[in-house]
Amino acid sequence: MEHSSSSKLKWIVIGAGIAGLTSAYLLKEGGHSVVVLEKSSRRAQVANQIGGVRIPPNMSRLLQELPGAEKLLREKAKRCSGVSPPYILGVSSDSAFCYVDCKDDEPAELVGKMEFAEEIINDLGCDFHFMPHKDLHEYLFTLCTNAGVEIRHQFEVIDIISSKGDPNFGGPTAEFPSIYDCQVIGADGKNSVARKVLLAEEEEAEEEDSLDTTDSERSVLPPMKDFIGAIISIPVSLLQSDPELASFLREENYWTVFMANGMHMAMSQSGPDLCALDGTAVEKVLERAEGYDPRIKKLITLASTSHWYIQTVYDLPRHCVSKLDELVLIGDAVNSIYINGTHNTAAAFEEAFTLGRLFSISNTSALEHFEVNAMDTIVLLSLLPGPEREGRNNGFRLTLNLEGVDDATLQQVWAGYIMQFNYDARDAVDEWWMNWSRLGHRQSVPSFGVSITTAET
Repeated sequence: MEHSSSSKLKWIVIGAGIAGLTSAYLLKEGGHSVVVLEKSSRRAQVANQIGGVRIPPNMSRLLQELPGAEKLLREKAKRCSGVSPPYILGVSSDSAFCYVDCKDDEPAELVGKMEFAEEIINDLGCDFHFMPHKDLHEYLFTLCTNAGVEIRHQFEVIDIISSKGDPNFGGPTAEFPSIYDCQVIGADGKNSVARKVLLAEEEEAEEEDSLDTTDSERSVLPPMKDFIGAIISIPVSLLQSDPELASFLREENYWTVFMANGMHMAMSQSGPDLCALDGTAVEKVLERAEGYDPRIKKLITLASTSHWYIQTVYDLPRHCVSKLDELVLIGDAVNSIYINGTHNTAAAFEEAFTLGRLFSISNTSALEHFEVNAMDTIVLLSLLPGPEREGRNNGFRLTLNLEGVDDATLQQVWAGYIMQFNYDARDAVDEWWMNWSRLGHRQSVPSFGVSITTAET
């Protein structure tokens, strides 16, 4: 694709994680100038990449468009190939999710399973994969550097200031250098600096519109303000040495979700044994599982440390773009999809592809039309005892006897997952472009006046 100089934009990507690197590569391939700012050193960033990522079919489909990705999946990823511990009766070796209800002082009960039958995978066109986080990150990092993306480590972004039309803007200082005239992507995770801009704008807008907003117009958020989670890494060899736990490894790989009072646990085999060397004592995790199935507690005690995080749910606008169209948030910086869940990495990846596709077919700012509508919740998996929890379990139980059921029943049971797995960010952009963007397409690129104030650490 030929790119004229008038179509090039200067992009600053804050954060060199999966979302940041993916968007940086795609924008660079679209002919734009891209600089990635990462506050951590390269060594520290690699050291902090523990655990694995979930790559559902909607992400696999996009990933395979990138050069060398098929080889990466073949050599580093594990296909979600089944669930067959002894308490899960008659589960085949097809890809599957399992939902296990945990009650106080009682054995865990299998309440539902999702099997990726061959015809479903064929229709989706891609498998569900697990992969070590470090392998996916290393691949994207190499992709960016080979494409000519400039990545600056140990550069911490202090503030994002819109200087458009501001005669009082003082500019950079010797202590805090600045980067001018750029479009900004905030891909800096759950502790995002970029998010502060949108939060300030939202607070200002709420004050102006509070009298005119009806209840139906207000955003719907989960009834919580924080997700608290922990990652533990357990060597496969330790599970193999315990007859009771070895059953979790009977099949090559699986995805099991234990649902309990106000919490849930998910487990999968993501790759070679890679254990965190530092973190919080695992006893803190054990306290949360007190009273549940003994196998859960036994699993937790096999880990030496745990990595905890607190993810705050922010009431951000649906259009995750600043009011002057200079800043867009993607990934964990904006989404309320819980970290280390099924869809958080996929959502960030889709958002990165959406930006890359938008600005490879347009030579103007399409940010004013860009919308991220990726809200998820862990409420369903963490219900306390009561009618809602029993209703959830009854719904999952429908999945235990699906042999020979009609298409309408299958659709009722798994429509939500299949709809997400079948989503294609590229098609969504192309459809929007054909229907709307060309109607208001302008031939000139506006001039932006954003300043990124950074501190070299």
